[in-house]
Amino acid sequence: MNKIQDNPPKTNKPDAPAPNPKYILRTSSCQALSGNGEIGYELSLDNKKALHIRITSNTGGGYFSDESISMTDIEQILFSQPDPSRLTSVALQPLFKGKSVNTPAFLMAALRNEGFIKPIGELKRFHQCIDAKSFKALIKKLQKLTTSSTTSP
Repeated sequence: MNKIQDNPPKTNKPDAPAPNPKYILRTSSCQALSGNGEIGYELSLDNKKALHIRITSNTGGGYFSDESISMTDIEQILFSQPDPSRLTSVALQPLFKGKSVNTPAFLMAALRNEGFIKPIGELKRFHQCIDAKSFKALIKKLQKLTTSSTTSP
């Protein structure tokens, strides 16, 4: 009798995207925080018009999780930090429990590229989150762009 395997074999490929249908607002890329390679990502809306971000590629090597992460979850994590004016990618690790350790740094690079965080001086690893009001305004701006582009004439 064949036994069904409880734990499928692990692969080094990124996880499959979540099955939720999403409207892709835009795809973009930016330099990795380390400066080694380019990170691809996409911004999307779910069926409830909530903004998400997802890492889609990395030219510099290193595995990553390509699951969509809600900007609301990111906002909660960033603003719950003891000092949101001095952040590293470690702050984003709880969003990717059991996933690649590279993904938080790749996400941090994408957030920097979109203007949600900004570097502190010449330090590559340390960032400052924009204020909460500006963070929410940027999310709303992106949601409005998406909503207006999804309507048919």
